[in-house]
Amino acid sequence: MSNKLDPSSSETEMAALMLQAELCQSLTHPFRLKILQLLSNGKKNVSQILEETQKPQPFISQHLRVLREKKVVMTEREGNEVYYSLSDPKIEKICALVAELIKNQD
Repeated sequence: MSNKLDPSSSETEMAALMLQAELCQSLTHPFRLKILQLLSNGKKNVSQILEETQKPQPFISQHLRVLREKKVVMTEREGNEVYYSLSDPKIEKICALVAELIKNQD
């Protein structure tokens, strides 16, 4: 049974909430959501994302960096190519739930 006066308990909870907030913050840009949508169909390299979005390579790389830092996507090297994929299938579910919530608000 946890003690509500135990400062380590509230510190642990706050640390967990901070991690949740950082993950959610990484999903706040429409283009990052587009990248996740593309990756839900399988791994892609930057060239493939560029081809599908027609956005400049530095713009794509900037957003991939944010997603990678927050561990939303992971990388895999195959020869000279680096492929990006969702780090967890639940990420696709999170995005679908948010889209459904918004649709139901209309």
